[in-house]
Amino acid sequence: MAAALNRHVRKVALEQSVGAVIKFMPEDTAAEFLLLRNRRGFWGFPQGHKEKGETDIQTLVREVKEETGISEIKVHMYIGKITYSYFKGDGMRSEKQVSFYFATTSTREIKISEEHADSRWATLKDAFSLLDHAKLRQILDRGHQKGLY
Repeated sequence: MAAALNRHVRKVALEQSVGAVIKFMPEDTAAEFLLLRNRRGFWGFPQGHKEKGETDIQTLVREVKEETGISEIKVHMYIGKITYSYFKGDGMRSEKQVSFYFATTSTREIKISEEHADSRWATLKDAFSLLDHAKLRQILDRGHQKGLY
């Protein structure tokens, strides 16, 4: 019976993405973190799919530039990985794995892509409040626990 059921279960492809917790910290103010609000209204970090042949860092730099216009970024270290499931527009379930890295920038100027509705620089406390998904708050906390910010 289990074998018969398995024939009807579609395999879910695992999508690989890379994201960045980006900190802006001028000498005269407290650190701020870049958050993007998607078209569905959820706040999160810049992230995107890896293209064939790209390293995580290449993906991160490309996606940050595409989503925010920021080209001046310094990637410091790996924070952690999250995995979650979601439903695509066609109703099919998909699973995504996102590797997050800590990065800094010396610019506050953002030019968001059309896939986003808004952006903002937030203090650590505000970022925890704004992030809609618990797994993203865990990534932010993990970097904080590692002493990155």
